[in-house]
Amino acid sequence: MEKLNSKDKQIYDDMKQCFVDLGMKIIKEENLPDALRGMSTFEYPGYGGVEFIFVPSHNIIDLSMRYADFQRDKLPALYELLNLINLNMVNSHFCVEPNSRIVLLRSGMNVTGYFLNKIDFKTLLGQVLAAAHTFFPLIAKLQLNDQTVQSIMEELIKVSISQMPPEFLEPNGKMNEPKKSVEPPFIVHACADMPAFPTHTHGLTELGMPEFLIDHLAFGGNQNGGRINASYDYFTKPENKGKLEAIKNGETVKLKDPDLMPSCEYPDPHVYCYRRVYPEFEMVKLAYCIESPDDIDPAMWFVQIYVEGDDFALTDEYYKGGIKW
Repeated sequence: MEKLNSKDKQIYDDMKQCFVDLGMKIIKEENLPDALRGMSTFEYPGYGGVEFIFVPSHNIIDLSMRYADFQRDKLPALYELLNLINLNMVNSHFCVEPNSRIVLLRSGMNVTGYFLNKIDFKTLLGQVLAAAHTFFPLIAKLQLNDQTVQSIMEELIKVSISQMPPEFLEPNGKMNEPKKSVEPPFIVHACADMPAFPTHTHGLTELGMPEFLIDHLAFGGNQNGGRINASYDYFTKPENKGKLEAIKNGETVKLKDPDLMPSCEYPDPHVYCYRRVYPEFEMVKLAYCIESPDDIDPAMWFVQIYVEGDDFALTDEYYKGGIKW
């Protein structure tokens, strides 16, 4: 049994506040041996609400919604329908509990660091609610109306885009093909232990670009990596290459979430600062194990990404001996 500390409870409280901010109520809470669990309302009471669990030992948040138990003879058609829907889902998926035959909508995210990224959590929660609002009524048709899978999928395509998760339909109203992720041409190296080293890149020098670094505790390894990838995409656009040159010449360039990820909505966007740093800086030395000038390629140069206001992340002292809570 793992003892839950104040950090774990704060993350759980932040989760609850996100539900409240979205106009939902917390109707049940429970302390498990190694996790914190709660239940919130959903606008369709018959769907049983949204269950949310935080498991500190694995740094995982799990979101799930239950809906209906299906007759055994309809399970093959149900599996076919859910597989077709899941092909187009990105951050969540539908499944069936084997014994109860209850349909589940499940999603989740990692929490790496000292706090919950409320913007990302609200975005994920909104996607789960949108998926439930769109697909549960269609799944019910398989059980209640004896519709075929084909007729349900045809009806699915006709659902208005405003009711659909944005990744499900193309602008022409047709179902899109599952998106294939493209691996970036560099490596993001993140730390899983504490004390930690900064999240940083390898391989950008070969592309004629700087290596990026960001404080491990800024957003945690996974989310830091996403911001580094978004930064790479931004600075490789022809219209933005001048900004990279400005950073190389000593300027600090500031960007916001919409600059890096314009397809997402951010009610309170972060301001990201990009500044050139040098091998003598403790952050760079820690990330790239630099003990002498001979340890690095002379062609390498480095850009630190930090959130505006996090002045502590600009000091050598912060990185000495590794990043700590």
